[in-house]
Amino acid sequence: MKETSEKQEEFDPETYTNPILEECYRIKAEISAQFRTVEEYVLYLRAKEEEDKRNGIKYVSYFDPSKHKTQEESESDV
Repeated sequence: MKETSEKQEEFDPETYTNPILEECYRIKAEISAQFRTVEEYVLYLRAKEEEDKRNGIKYVSYFDPSKHKTQEESESDV
């Protein structure tokens, strides 16, 4: 990647803000404002998952190895 021809500003750690972290903090604040406890949030997510399942969206459990394809199965699908 080539640098631009104009002079780059000096990095100032005191004023630098990471836009990705700022977005994460914003999302965290929204979730905290909507739910009082982690348990409330988990119940909301489970209800949302059940609703999605009723609407035909399929979920794969990452904790159940029997639902994962092995390397050999993946290669045979191609």
